[in-house]
Amino acid sequence: MTANWNAIAAELSPIETINDPVQLAKLSLDYYHFSPILEAQLKDKRANLVVRPVNEAEIIQIAKICCKYRVPLTVRGAGTGNYGQCVPLAGGIILDTSKMNQIRWLKPGGACVEPGVKMAAFDRQAREIGWELRMAPSTYRTATIGGFIAGGSVGMGAVTYGQLRDRGNLQALRVVTLEDEPRVIELRGDAVQKVNHAYGTNGIITELEIPLAPSYPWAEIIVIFNNFITAARFGQALSDSDGIVKKLVSIHDAPIREYLTAIQDYLPIQKSFAILMVSESDLEALKALVKEYAGEISYHKT
Repeated sequence: MTANWNAIAAELSPIETINDPVQLAKLSLDYYHFSPILEAQLKDKRANLVVRPVNEAEIIQIAKICCKYRVPLTVRGAGTGNYGQCVPLAGGIILDTSKMNQIRWLKPGGACVEPGVKMAAFDRQAREIGWELRMAPSTYRTATIGGFIAGGSVGMGAVTYGQLRDRGNLQALRVVTLEDEPRVIELRGDAVQKVNHAYGTNGIITELEIPLAPSYPWAEIIVIFNNFITAARFGQALSDSDGIVKKLVSIHDAPIREYLTAIQDYLPIQKSFAILMVSESDLEALKALVKEYAGEISYHKT
């Protein structure tokens, strides 16, 4: 049976729907083109309709209608992934979570948020009370918290807190099931792993409870080394230095330089390097460690 998309859009009212071809193309894609294999496989994939719910009740309505008409549903955060996670393989509906962007509550040590909350925007609020997200991806400025939980695994902060799957890094979440009569299920503790990093394929995330980390004034630093093995040993030593508060220890061999155009001025040719985020209060200790491994700080921003 061929779906009547005008009729489906009408039945979804008053939920916002989008069927403009330009917008459909934009919201059907992520950064899959980083992969030449995915580029060929996904470049022509498009949704038939995009919906933008504003609350859980509207998500339940969307799930029910998708089941009624047996049309595929693909959940989208900010589309910052690069594996094709939010690309609709068989058309259908894209559920854009960008309007579900409310912080339900925020307190020292934790928060409850809707999935469409942007990570950088959240941190601006959390830092007002001295806290911040435990970890964040490289797409931190535009990524959503729900998208990171559904499609991410690690990021800045992992040197201290491990990976998202590690116990304690996600406390609870609510999901809506895709059934003729959708259910709302709350998962807590270890049960969150049923949905963590599942790309929204087994439940539509509508709410998350997340732990926070103390916020520090971070110094952003680049350290250069004559060879990769020394850079790697430095990175391991810094990661093992419990007395130095850090958020990022990222070690790179010299060829990576050509891809990092924004910071090439600080990366001499044929030098390996470390990109770091360290508490400003620990800079003296960091500089001593850099000296021990014969490194040189080429960039320092506070």
